[in-house]
Amino acid sequence: MKKKLLATTLSIVLILQAFSICAFAANDGKNYIITDPYEEVDWDTWGAYKFQPHAHTNASDGFLKIDQFVQMHYDFDYDIVALTDHGTLNKGWNKAPDLVPLIRLVKYERTKMAPIIPLTDEAYNAYLNGTAASETRTKANGMLDVPLGIELNMATPIADTHLTGYFANYGQGLAGVFGDYETPSKGVKEAGGISMLSHVGEYVYIDKDTQNHVGKKIDDYYANKFARLFIDNQGSSVGMGINSATDAHTRCDRILYDQILQKTIPNGVVPWGFSFSDSHNERSINDAYTMVMMEDLSLDNLRYGMVNGHCFAVSHYSNGVELNGMPEIPGFDEQRVYDEELYLLNNTPMVTRVTVDQDNDTITIEGTDFNQITWVSNGNVILREGGITDGTATLDLHSDDLLDEPYLYVRFYITGENGICYSQPFVLNVEGEEFEPVEVPVTQDVSTFLRSLVTMIDIILFKFNPIIWLFKKFALGYSVFENDRISKPF
Repeated sequence: MKKKLLATTLSIVLILQAFSICAFAANDGKNYIITDPYEEVDWDTWGAYKFQPHAHTNASDGFLKIDQFVQMHYDFDYDIVALTDHGTLNKGWNKAPDLVPLIRLVKYERTKMAPIIPLTDEAYNAYLNGTAASETRTKANGMLDVPLGIELNMATPIADTHLTGYFANYGQGLAGVFGDYETPSKGVKEAGGISMLSHVGEYVYIDKDTQNHVGKKIDDYYANKFARLFIDNQGSSVGMGINSATDAHTRCDRILYDQILQKTIPNGVVPWGFSFSDSHNERSINDAYTMVMMEDLSLDNLRYGMVNGHCFAVSHYSNGVELNGMPEIPGFDEQRVYDEELYLLNNTPMVTRVTVDQDNDTITIEGTDFNQITWVSNGNVILREGGITDGTATLDLHSDDLLDEPYLYVRFYITGENGICYSQPFVLNVEGEEFEPVEVPVTQDVSTFLRSLVTMIDIILFKFNPIIWLFKKFALGYSVFENDRISKPF
């Protein structure tokens, strides 16, 4: 009897092993090792904090005064706000910034050159600790004021070449050079801060009309340029905006992002995707934002989350189309998001849990306010699942339903009636294989020439010129005695 039982057990084990081997063979023998960007997140105890990485006041080119800016973000349930005025370091909402009068004058219809009146210390502390009055805020916690936020390359000619810096005393009054992302990225890194590329579509497509380029690859020059930047400034240049404002100028930036990932991941670097409103007025404050997963609300945790990708990019808008022609939100009526009641809502799609099963090569997500999930690898949609009603979806990397074989990474976005939520990339290694490093050349372009030219002219003609000193002080907001800014190049 015991022999029969043993024989039966061994038979079952052999059958299961054979089935496993057949299943593995059917999947081309690949065993994926999935790097989960959210692996550190404790989904049961950590919070999802609403973060605005990029917004403006009338201290540079916005309509809103500082008190209006802070109150409106507070009313929209923001937990963290970075004030990033053009060329103007945020010293705190209760401190007057060093202004750049030339920028304010150019945008006079917005700023009216009105005096800048910061918050009182009492009001400032009320926002920080959550005791400020609000008719709409639903949260008990206060808001974090991100130190030294700034939009760099504040006045580049031809087209915007903007990026945002945080936690670094760098960039005050520096006008910038067209196409030169490299100098400010390096400057922020050397000053101990972190930076993020802004709406790069405004630089890639100078006329800002990206609609004609939807669903098409970006010139490889730009992918090399930005991939090189992320590789050279790893740990400081943390990522790029992939959806900003109403997405009009960033609708192709996700394709560029995918092209960049294909160059950085084989070299061991993963830049993260962010979303922001770039608000200059009241109407746009809640257009787009980033949700950061943190153990608790603190600036240290914010920085850690930005550097390590513990974030989701969220927007009410999406006008993008993937390389294989699939719209990000099929049937999405763009005009609906202009409805004031819809705009005021916070029920954009959001992820509440990610579970990676390394044994079965699956990624399962749970979330709210979404009815569809799309998985992307190397710029192409590999799977789209609609009609989701239970808030759960799973990607099986060996499924026969995949439109294309995943390689290097996968990322997903969930969509619903009120917008879109993008994940960070999950890097895919195949057991027994290694990525071949990709050559990413240093780009030599007009920005390289212009930066050298401007620096040389500044040293030869302007460095010891009192008239230029006065111009830098009164037009660009340089301080004569602070960090030798007067003798620094533009």
